[in-house]
Amino acid sequence: MRNSNINILIFVLLALVVLSLFSIAVSYNSAADIKLARYESDSIKSLYLAKAGIAKMAAELNRDKNNYTSLNEGWNREKEFRFWGGKVVYSASDESSRINLNSPGLSREHLIRLGLDEDISRSLLDYKIGKGDKGFEFMEELFLIDGVTADIYLRIKDHGTIYRGADSRININTAGENVLRLVLGNDLIINRIIGFRQGDDAKDGTSDDGVFTEDNFSAVFKDFGAAPETVLNYQALFSVKSDFFRILSEASFSEDKNQASPIRHCSADVGANGVSSGARRIAAVTDRYGKIYYWKDE
Repeated sequence: MRNSNINILIFVLLALVVLSLFSIAVSYNSAADIKLARYESDSIKSLYLAKAGIAKMAAELNRDKNNYTSLNEGWNREKEFRFWGGKVVYSASDESSRINLNSPGLSREHLIRLGLDEDISRSLLDYKIGKGDKGFEFMEELFLIDGVTADIYLRIKDHGTIYRGADSRININTAGENVLRLVLGNDLIINRIIGFRQGDDAKDGTSDDGVFTEDNFSAVFKDFGAAPETVLNYQALFSVKSDFFRILSEASFSEDKNQASPIRHCSADVGANGVSSGARRIAAVTDRYGKIYYWKDE
């Protein structure tokens, strides 16, 4: 009888151990499920906050009624807002500051100045001609061209656009030195353009910047010493106002309503390298009126 009681006690103890282990396993799985659900919830909230950043910048661009687009305007400043535990950082860049790969005026000389060799330049132009009116429909098409490597793709992508129809002009107020060199190939004129734009403080995006407009374009180039026929050529190469912009918006969400999670720019990593779990990043190309030409959610 005594042995029977001992056996029953041992069985009960073993059962309790098994139940305890089962309870621990269930609790662990539940905690993981709760953590995953919270991550998914934060990610969805971050996505909509990032979309709000795109919408806010598009609205600001639509309100800009100046007859020029320059780097000292409000659209060229990074902005942020917070909303109920979320933080959004958004900014814009001028798509007309890039050379248009779909322009009929794109030449082999432009591509060679960009650093492509003769064969790849010719192959790119042949591919573009073969596409007809469609031209390049997405940037990754460049990989379909013989000889285009990842390095070459990035070089073209950083300075090129395909979202401006057939307009070949670049914005003289926003184009960087490298793009100006692709178009002009004349360092003397490029230095004078940049000097006029930067003003006395030699910095872009400040209050003393010089701005090219339709009204002063000819006069400024005459001050540079350009002949009238040369000024006409420059007017065919450059615009002073832009209608296409690239918008970046990055958002994160925290359950702590007093402090949103930190955001690290230009990173698509989640949960690493300083990017909070659930952070979302959207890149879009829109026109000034809100029409979307490109959208990528990361």
